[in-house]
Amino acid sequence: MKSTLFVSHITIEAPIAAFLKKIIGEDFIGIVELFTSSDITSIQGGEKWLDTIKGAIADSAAVLVLCSESSIHRPWVQFEIGAAWATGKRIIPICHSGMKLPDLPMPLSSLQGLELGTEVGLNKLYAAIAEVAGMPQAPAVKDIDGRLKAIEELEELFRPPAVEQFERYFNVLIPPPGKLDNAAIPDDATIESDADSLRIFGLAPGGEWKWRDIVEAARQTLDQRWIGQLQQCIALSSQNRIFRSMQAVYHSKSSGTFQPQIARKEALPNNGGTRFHIHLVETVVARLLDVPGEFGLLATVLRLGLRFRYEVIVPYSKLLGGMLRNRTSADEARDTIIRLRAAVETIECDAFSRGAENIDTPSIIELFDDEADKHGIAEISERWEVARAQLFANDPPLTLDDLRKIMDEMRSINYKFMTLGTRRYHEMVCGQWKPKAPSTPARAPVAPEEQAA
Repeated sequence: MKSTLFVSHITIEAPIAAFLKKIIGEDFIGIVELFTSSDITSIQGGEKWLDTIKGAIADSAAVLVLCSESSIHRPWVQFEIGAAWATGKRIIPICHSGMKLPDLPMPLSSLQGLELGTEVGLNKLYAAIAEVAGMPQAPAVKDIDGRLKAIEELEELFRPPAVEQFERYFNVLIPPPGKLDNAAIPDDATIESDADSLRIFGLAPGGEWKWRDIVEAARQTLDQRWIGQLQQCIALSSQNRIFRSMQAVYHSKSSGTFQPQIARKEALPNNGGTRFHIHLVETVVARLLDVPGEFGLLATVLRLGLRFRYEVIVPYSKLLGGMLRNRTSADEARDTIIRLRAAVETIECDAFSRGAENIDTPSIIELFDDEADKHGIAEISERWEVARAQLFANDPPLTLDDLRKIMDEMRSINYKFMTLGTRRYHEMVCGQWKPKAPSTPARAPVAPEEQAA
């Protein structure tokens, strides 16, 4: 008795379905027949296409599913797989054009599938078909070399183009269920990357690298805060919560400075895990350690003062003014305080990301020669510590009026520091960078006869 197999495929991949229909018809000598919706002889004129498909699945002994990156998520393929599953038909996934068995999504990944473009794959296909048809033994694949070559040529038509990765990156694979309950990536979480990106961490390509290897590379540098920030971002993202962009950076010993950012999150269809794509953004901001001494330190703190002016004082002063006039709710006030604190921490983080380990009051005071200026910086530091502590205090809760007074104080602190700091920087530039006057070349002695003349 002839057995009919239904071939589920997308229209564009009809040539592969037609090729399978041809070789199976030849090698199974009429015992097995393939039904393909793309073959116009499979559907007689006047019949409803959908009814014909449903009937063909119901009458088939098994369903062969052509699986590629283009096909596995298409609605009609999903419909046909669902219809076969509902009727208890045997489903055989056939991977082709670059698709591999481990990449199959559920429920296909739970089935016995095969990869078409290999000798093992073709033999597995024939063995499965023979079993479905009740044959004691599968026929041999005729001209297997020629048929593998033909399959290779067909797959080239549907293989996805190679991806050129210009960015430096690494992927973190969080195991099932793909979610972190706290900001701690498992040590054995798999890392995917390319050769250029791995070199940033001193890792050789081709190895099976884990998260612990990235952490170990980070421990070789002074600034390791990016590790904690990245884990926090991944944990929040895994819980479908909003996270702030990272500020900390990784200073590679040989490859430059990079700011890690989560660029993409994707569910892993084969096991329920999650892949986080971390883009390593190369930064051109020099580390403080790369700038000579006092110039680097003063330039850094002035840069922080400038950021504080335009990222905290200006926008939040306007916001607070409007909130006070409009009698904002307690929830809105609380949200504003949280965002204001985060803005301050972001700027503080920027300094340490550049390797500024010595931004402390004594070090900054030493930048100034004038005693009055030294006392001024000490006073600024004391006032800042008090204002910052007030901003981050939770008991008692801050009111909007409290916040306005704190912002006024911080505005005054910022103005005084920028005034002293920019004047001192000007003095340092004039004193140490001023070009020397060119020396006047000595005049040659004048000959006696020239003097007489």
